[in-house]
Amino acid sequence: MTKLIITRNSEWNNRARDYGIYIDDKKIGTIANGETKEFDLDSGIHKINGKIDWCKSPKIEFKIAENDSKKIEISGYKHGKIISRISFGLLIIYFSLKYLFKIELEILIIFIGIGLLFPLYYITFGKNQYLRLIELN
Repeated sequence: MTKLIITRNSEWNNRARDYGIYIDDKKIGTIANGETKEFDLDSGIHKINGKIDWCKSPKIEFKIAENDSKKIEISGYKHGKIISRISFGLLIIYFSLKYLFKIELEILIIFIGIGLLFPLYYITFGKNQYLRLIELN
């Protein structure tokens, strides 16, 4: 039987929500944080995408032969893990400097704002690139 193996990275951003997996515009299941799932498919050419709420991934097309398997990785938007951690760290540094050491560094507010606007882009204008699909083989 032809198998589609989907792996979802473990992420802090979308930990509580499952991603919907769609093959040829039909939902075949969901995948939780850090999970790997296998789905049976017919051989041939298929289009796959993922969805979470109103956000989704671009569709990618792949070909799968009879008795073959295809591995695909799904994850959140590019640099999502890094940007949220850096913004949160800068926020802690800013408040520590301001209230513990009485030092004002307004430049940190600019970097924190950029870090908070980055995910805002992906849930509004970039909603069709919120998730990423990577074909592994």
